[in-house]
Amino acid sequence: MSSDERIQKSLEIIGEAISLEPDDFQDHETWTFLGLKDLLASATASDLKNQLDVDIPSDVFQKYPTVVAFKDYIRIKSGAGASGGGSSATEPNGPSSQPKATRQMPPIPDDPWQNIPKPKVPLSIVLQGKPETASTIIFLFPDGSGAGTAYGSLPRVGEGVCLVGLNSPFLRQAQSFTCSIEHMARLWVDVVRKIQPKGKAYVLGGWSAGGYYAFEVAKLLTAAGEKVERMVLIDSPCRLEFEALPAQVVGELTRKGLMGASVNGERTAPEWLIQHFTSTVISVDGYMPTPLPKEVVPKYVNFIWVREGLVKSVAESGLEVDLSVKVTRFLLEPRGELKTVGWEKLLPGAKYKFDYMTGNHFQITQPPHSDSLGRILKKIVPGGK
Repeated sequence: MSSDERIQKSLEIIGEAISLEPDDFQDHETWTFLGLKDLLASATASDLKNQLDVDIPSDVFQKYPTVVAFKDYIRIKSGAGASGGGSSATEPNGPSSQPKATRQMPPIPDDPWQNIPKPKVPLSIVLQGKPETASTIIFLFPDGSGAGTAYGSLPRVGEGVCLVGLNSPFLRQAQSFTCSIEHMARLWVDVVRKIQPKGKAYVLGGWSAGGYYAFEVAKLLTAAGEKVERMVLIDSPCRLEFEALPAQVVGELTRKGLMGASVNGERTAPEWLIQHFTSTVISVDGYMPTPLPKEVVPKYVNFIWVREGLVKSVAESGLEVDLSVKVTRFLLEPRGELKTVGWEKLLPGAKYKFDYMTGNHFQITQPPHSDSLGRILKKIVPGGK
């Protein structure tokens, strides 16, 4: 049986379990979203193992939480032969000396809202201050969760500062998030321009993938003749140097409770966050940015990095991950004091400044670490005090 035949057979078996046709599966969807979890997931994994004659682990849908990750796993297992080679696979988007976009994202239509469902949340929310009276408006784009409201935990930056968080159009409907990073920027740019008084220089920032959104919005604004004065990149690994996060790592972090806020003393991540994060990873996988023209590069670029990893020791954590992938090491392992790490290629000629906050990558907007971020913003943003 070829790998394509084995994938098709797998989807037929899974579809029978959850009453879906194989053609109905979308690559970005999570199995939990589709209803395949708990005992049903274990039973379906057993059916796959018996009918495909492949060594399928009982937790395969946790290790490979999206349709595309599962397909890649079956494809690798098929290449290794029916006897298999263990319960985990090396990610197909493996390490390379120069990361590159590996997925073809759909083109952006002339109307960027074409076929995009109506957002279920406001695309922007004023978190601090008033746009009408502030001397500085900071636009902060979200990480993979898509929630700009996460920045609501920041302490007051300054009397003269207005803080605006951007929410993803696909919050609570991540199954519709199939567009590119550049397309997402098109969905936000008009919202940003309506809030900022015309002719006033912009301050854009973002955490993690939010740095990519901020960069692409800066491209759109400067192409329209606007000025971006400052960018604030918050623990945002440059896509020129780092791969998209492998789907297996998302599954492992979810399984180990390393994503999401603390709830009743236990670390959990709501399903909507996992769905949106997974869709973001797929979008990042198809993203490869090009530099801003030097004449429109923001004058100031502030980098805010954390030094801590998600775990003190990967070996002792029980995480089954491939540490040859740079972005996996970026998240998991303790770091030194990072600098531009590739962003200088995209933002040439800017004045780069570096600050370091407490916490790990996923704790950036969680107290008390959000206080650390707030103190840095007070220092670097005009009007902060």
